[in-house]
Amino acid sequence: MDIMRMGSNPNFLGSWDLDELPGHKIALTIREIRDERIPNGQGKEEVETVCHFVEDVKPMILNVTNKKTLVKLHKTKDTEKLRGKRILVQIKQVKAFGDIYDALRIAPTIPAEAKAPAIKCTKCGKPVEAAFGMTPEQLVKYTAQKYGAEICADCAKKEAENKKGEDSNE
Repeated sequence: MDIMRMGSNPNFLGSWDLDELPGHKIALTIREIRDERIPNGQGKEEVETVCHFVEDVKPMILNVTNKKTLVKLHKTKDTEKLRGKRILVQIKQVKAFGDIYDALRIAPTIPAEAKAPAIKCTKCGKPVEAAFGMTPEQLVKYTAQKYGAEICADCAKKEAENKKGEDSNE
């Protein structure tokens, strides 16, 4: 076992959770922030402010430094208004107790919105792009209703031509 992970609370995000990530950082979306009673490892509980995320990531205990960054970044202290806001959590080395330690810090910049995964055409496998004045989402909904498959504009054109040919043969 990694000695640096020993004694840490495995239920909460720690710097070690970012070790394998590119740049040792992760962009996250706040689901909620609330105070929770957390065992302190000495048989007692302490009330800590905990940030839960939309993404499938462990919650993060917010220290005063991260709270201040969060407030400054999103210009609000209201936890309700922070729901849905994006943050970038990274590892920073900090001086504490006479030594240097890895710590989780909220970066002072707002990360870009998470991109939705590309919708793939079920016929050709290519990404579905906006066409015919419709977004990719609208196009696949339309083609699913009309042709029974979520397909791209090119495949929709082919389906329309095939359908037109079948209708003229009858």
